[in-house]
Amino acid sequence: MTIRKNNVKVILLPGKIYPYLKQALIILLLTALLQSSACAPRIPFSQDAPVEPVIWGLERSGDLYLRGRFSVVNPEMTVHALAISSSGSEIIFSLDARSINMLDDQGRLRWEFFPEGSPVAADLTSDGCYVAVGTDLGKLYFLRNDGHVLWENLFEGRPRQLALDPEGNYLAVSIEEEDGYMLYYLDKWGTPLGELKTGMILDLKILPGGELYYLEKGDQINTLVILSMGDLLWEEKALLSSVSGCGNFVVTYTGEMINFYSLRETAPPVLLSSHSINIEISWLDITEGGEQVLAYSAFSGGSSNLFAFHKDGHVLWKKRIPDGSLIRTSFNGERIVASSWREYSDDFSMVLVLDNNGNTLQKIEMASRIEKMALANDGTILTLAGSYGNIFILDIPGPGIYYEETEKADFEQGGEIYRPVAFERPGDEFYLTLYFYDEEAVHLIPVNRNVKRTLRVLQVAVNELVKGPRRFSGLSRTIPKDTGINVVQKDGLTEINLPGALNRLGGSSQIVGIIDSLIFTVSQFNAVEGIRFLVDGQYSESFGAEGLIIDQVFPPRHPGENNRMLLYLPYRSGERYYLLPREAVQLGGKFNTPHDLVRILLEESSSLLPELLELNKITVLREEIILDWGPSFKKLFPPDANPQEKALAALFLDALLLTLTNNLEPDQLVFLVDGVAWEPPSEYPPLNRIVKRPFYINPE
Repeated sequence: MTIRKNNVKVILLPGKIYPYLKQALIILLLTALLQSSACAPRIPFSQDAPVEPVIWGLERSGDLYLRGRFSVVNPEMTVHALAISSSGSEIIFSLDARSINMLDDQGRLRWEFFPEGSPVAADLTSDGCYVAVGTDLGKLYFLRNDGHVLWENLFEGRPRQLALDPEGNYLAVSIEEEDGYMLYYLDKWGTPLGELKTGMILDLKILPGGELYYLEKGDQINTLVILSMGDLLWEEKALLSSVSGCGNFVVTYTGEMINFYSLRETAPPVLLSSHSINIEISWLDITEGGEQVLAYSAFSGGSSNLFAFHKDGHVLWKKRIPDGSLIRTSFNGERIVASSWREYSDDFSMVLVLDNNGNTLQKIEMASRIEKMALANDGTILTLAGSYGNIFILDIPGPGIYYEETEKADFEQGGEIYRPVAFERPGDEFYLTLYFYDEEAVHLIPVNRNVKRTLRVLQVAVNELVKGPRRFSGLSRTIPKDTGINVVQKDGLTEINLPGALNRLGGSSQIVGIIDSLIFTVSQFNAVEGIRFLVDGQYSESFGAEGLIIDQVFPPRHPGENNRMLLYLPYRSGERYYLLPREAVQLGGKFNTPHDLVRILLEESSSLLPELLELNKITVLREEIILDWGPSFKKLFPPDANPQEKALAALFLDALLLTLTNNLEPDQLVFLVDGVAWEPPSEYPPLNRIVKRPFYINPE
């Protein structure tokens, strides 16, 4: 077999695959078996009913429910590979317990096989008839779906990528050897058809017609290669690429452009459309017939990060999904599943199911770190591999089922809609103020998190910021989870050492969010007199793809510095309420009287309040501030209130208390309605309140 690459013929000869005589005898014996039956009958099984995982929302909705679960005996096991057949009736996974396992769609074990070495790579044909397994000792196995080994080969190296064609007629494997990487191509009998020296292969597929597709890692940019009948069909530079299931369309990402091509076997690829994009793309996919191109950014700083393009290049829709998501799509794009444990400070995984218009069909949270995911071609069955060796199998909701009711249930499960201002320290712990983006990545919201007392408060504060917001918070992280950021005090300055990996992020909102959240978080400590940023331990003039200037000493920054007037505004992020400190200069107003403070507070709260409240008069005395309201004030406190109405009232009262007492001398508020003292129903907090210092807004 000959491959022409870069106009040079590469002869593909049987090289380091052996032993051939033994293999030939095996092939003769197996030929009749393979020809007599396509898929072997299933082995009977016997296993206890699966145990339900902790999943919020599953009990409330039958739209997405657990079909089954399989757990390994040793909870420390790691799942290396996970694959599912088109129908979802066959599921394989490999473990570092040196086993390859097949389950049915109920999570029941059909068989397990223990190869020589740890099974680091595995694949399953679309019809579920054949399984290929590669181990770290260089062994390659080809099995039927009843667990019977049809043949095995030995390579001098470790498999890094493995692929079967949809029907199991061909197999490709990338082997890391001592002097580089070799790509081997075999038929279903294990006969070597050829080999090719390559670089590291990032993605490997065999298309329905037998064409070989792979993405080879380069120094600056990667290379997409498609081989057909031994000839080089196409070679193109790209950071990412994806080929449609039918093999007729290809999409590439160059770092600036997303390009869509029609791929013809007998002619050069045809560029159909291009679209520029100013955010770093980390995942790319194209649906079966090329109807949609999906592009995702693993970290977007809170803004939209999942984009769907039509094949003519225009954007169909965009959406914000969790950072660091694993994503899988059905062949026709009718279902898109995203799973991430990087959204919150805790290791809970959020799983989203979308339709091809970007609508959320279902949203659940699982008390497990989901590390691998496989979706049946028709999008009806989802398999998740969680931490500690758990395999979950779930049904996907059908057409026309939407998320609003489930969202409400999840929201109610999350607890308080608003956490009132805290005036007491949390016992033996203390509060750290951390800054996270709101849901739309517009404002940095301060939250107070209680942590154990420590002498390394600066490093702990940055670590907590990197951990991200709590679940159900409605907030977004500013820094990718598990990013290592070190903080030291040196020569009177606080030096923040950023990893070079963050330097590749694009988009000004991402970079500004990282820098500002760090400056605000570190600035809460009096010992911080100046802040300097480093990148990989070196001083740098700029940071990020758009070159934010960081070659300077940043002064500490926190709301209300320099005696500027500070207002505490009611704010909503998602379904949660927060106090948002804003300086008067940011609001563009000049506040000359106490009445002006209340006026701007009412204006900024108008979208949240049931109706515009009317203030008759405000009187500032030596020890108290008297607020005399009109009758509309009572509508803020309806009897038999729901949780949202109670939270809104508490939010507005806290906003009044902090805004007025921090800008005027008295520390106490007194409320009247038409000149008469009035108390709201008992389920509300008391109106007449005294501020205590220090106080902590938005405590978690």
